[in-house]
Amino acid sequence: MAKVNYVVQSGIKMDALTVIEDNFEAKNNSFLYYLREKSLFSKEALRQLCESVHAVAEQEVNIAAVALKLHTIHIQTLEAFLYHFNPDDPYKITNMPENYNKMLFQLEKCIDFYFKTRLQ
Repeated sequence: MAKVNYVVQSGIKMDALTVIEDNFEAKNNSFLYYLREKSLFSKEALRQLCESVHAVAEQEVNIAAVALKLHTIHIQTLEAFLYHFNPDDPYKITNMPENYNKMLFQLEKCIDFYFKTRLQ
């Protein structure tokens, strides 16, 4: 049976797989929900996503299903930043930290960690 790992979101304990699923679907106050639906950079939601990716890397879960979701999350995040920096596009991300590039690199490292851990 799969080991269940949890992360805390707004004081609520959540299954790490649920956090990834919520980001994949851009719902329930996930990082992608804030980024895509609210045009807002949420440091807390990004931290939670990265913690969930690390937690899921340790679980015995369907690698292909999680990998597809992580790939989609990564692509949609990059697309949001491409639109943000396109001067001809009205989409703009608010509340973006000055070190947003380091924070996005954290997401990249988390996803990379998942693939390196699960595909060994």
